[in-house]
Amino acid sequence: MIANRTTAEDMARTVGVDPDTFRAALRSVKHPRKRNTDWEVKIGGPSYSGMRTVLASLIQRKAA
Repeated sequence: MIANRTTAEDMARTVGVDPDTFRAALRSVKHPRKRNTDWEVKIGGPSYSGMRTVLASLIQRKAA
């Protein structure tokens, strides 16, 4: 992983969410990405913010 980049898997594991569940949620909201990639994004960029929003909704559902 490049220092100022992260992946969906890293983001999910950091907060205790299953990476497969997170990626499925990203696909369901049609979050843009290049096909056959690891959902790698620049930290602080617009795609990162969108992914954080989806991840936050998963965390809220898990807590309910």
